Amino acid sequence: MNAPISSTTGATTAIEIAGLTQTYTGKTGTHTAIKDVHLSVKEGEFVSIVGPSGCGKSTILYLVAGLREPTEGQITVLGTDVDVRKGPHPDVGFVFQRDALLPWKTAVQNVALGLRYRGTPKGDATLQAREWLERVGIHGFDDSYPHQLSGGMRKRVSIAASLALKPKVLLMDEPFSALDAQTRNLMENDLLNLWEEDRQTVVFVTHDLEEAVGLSDRVVTMTRGPGTVLTDRRVPISRPRNLLELRFDDAFTQMHEELWSDLRDQVMVPGPTLGRAAGA
Repeated sequence: MNAPISSTTGATTAIEIAGLTQTYTGKTGTHTAIKDVHLSVKEGEFVSIVGPSGCGKSTILYLVAGLREPTEGQITVLGTDVDVRKGPHPDVGFVFQRDALLPWKTAVQNVALGLRYRGTPKGDATLQAREWLERVGIHGFDDSYPHQLSGGMRKRVSIAASLALKPKVLLMDEPFSALDAQTRNLMENDLLNLWEEDRQTVVFVTHDLEEAVGLSDRVVTMTRGPGTVLTDRRVPISRPRNLLELRFDDAFTQMHEELWSDLRDQVMVPGPTLGRAAGA
């Protein structure tokens, strides 16, 4: 296994995961989702986690967010131990795989909701929400309801709602997996441009090796379940990047091949495959 690495030399550690194990007990018995996971992420890093279906990628995000309690291990975020009894860390944002928009609220109301919850006056929250909707590229649809928006537009609203809170750490769970290929490529590029402005610490879960290489400073691969860290590789591609052109770069192709080599034995088993990583 490759030793954990960082591309942010001298930066403070934003996320520290040590000996993380998550076991569930249900009617059918005990299931271990992840086992003895160790991972360190520096401030300002963009780290992607990839692996076979069922390897516990999303579980790691939920544990880091403080939404679930680990069976074993410790998680520190921005110098504070994660404790579900204390609730989610105020400087951690989460973009879920499915947009979590309230259907009875407009786009601007959905984005302003978190700001209002944190005590921002209504007028200021609405103004900031409109500014963020413009930044994510859907200006003019502020007063539209979720059912009036396309899938890509709803995803932009979800990202705006998270970024409006100015989180220092952003957790993203396969946010673009339900989008068509063209919209997905545009969203990836727009996300990277937004991230370049503020450089939050991002942990991004995906099945897609192309997406992981294009976006990330590092790509962490997981074994099949119970998942643990298999490799941790730095992406040797300079920034800024244009993801619409990057896929033709030799370094991109080589990195993709190395990651697929890491994962081949983990996904070449009966059952779900790794989507585009497997050539689908």
